[in-house]
Amino acid sequence: MASVTMTSPYAVPTTIDDTVLTTSLADYQKRLVDNVYNGAAVLRILSENKRTINGGTSIVETLIREKQDDGGFYLGADVLNNTQGHDTTIVEYRWQNAYEPIVITRDEERANSGDMHKILDLTGTKISLSERAIRDRLSQALSKPVGAANRLYDLETLINTGTLGSLAGGTYTFWQATVTASGAFATQGLTDMTTGYYAVSSEEMVDNPNYFLTTKTIYQKFEQTRLPLERISNSMSANAGFTNLTFKGKPVTYGNYIQTGLLFGLNTAYDYLAVDSATDLVTTPFITPTNQTVKVAYILWRGNLVTNNRRRNFKLTGIT
Repeated sequence: MASVTMTSPYAVPTTIDDTVLTTSLADYQKRLVDNVYNGAAVLRILSENKRTINGGTSIVETLIREKQDDGGFYLGADVLNNTQGHDTTIVEYRWQNAYEPIVITRDEERANSGDMHKILDLTGTKISLSERAIRDRLSQALSKPVGAANRLYDLETLINTGTLGSLAGGTYTFWQATVTASGAFATQGLTDMTTGYYAVSSEEMVDNPNYFLTTKTIYQKFEQTRLPLERISNSMSANAGFTNLTFKGKPVTYGNYIQTGLLFGLNTAYDYLAVDSATDLVTTPFITPTNQTVKVAYILWRGNLVTNNRRRNFKLTGIT
């Protein structure tokens, strides 16, 4: 731990104790978590059903692959079946790590060492910048394929028909989402949303998509379809904000990194962020590398986007 040097009993430190920085980091940590999970639509939606897992080499989910049909009806002394088929399987997801550094250089430390409040304000600013950066990175990587996030699944990959986790959708039809090529939203958008909704719903009121996520452009087109109803009802509620825009009574919103022409129907009873219990946006203490005049801490995250019932989601593509 670095020492604190004073020129007099009333002077301010000329070097900053690492404990002071780490303590100020901890003071900002609650805001960090809240900002990440409440500030971006994709993260907020997917984290509503967030699951914490205590380590392990991978994330494993047990899936129902087909209906069980081993029982039946019987009378009196009829012989009963005592065997059971193999109706389940597993899917395995690998962990993905993400990080963001919080760096204070020696020059910054010295420039702000004249007042203890200045160094604390500097630390707060650094934390805020790093928090925004990791929030943006995760939001982007969860919205669309990103090469650097080579193990972190995104919504485009999850809601599709190809390989996801350790299972190939092309081989196992139960491991396929519904993907529909759409077109002009003004003429067929609502029809395609309705068709997709019922295609992945179990029954009228059971296992339905509970979020619709799209681009800002398509969101605005959807809003325009609500305006005639707004005039008829003489109410401004449909135009009051994204929380009031719904389809089948479920929220419709947009993400900044959703790619052009896409709309997702999500069932978050089955889609969620799996996070490592010891690495859920944790912050490390400040350390000083041996070959640099800086103090650095890290925000760390370990997890992945997971589903255990892929077919309950749908995607529209090519919307104009």
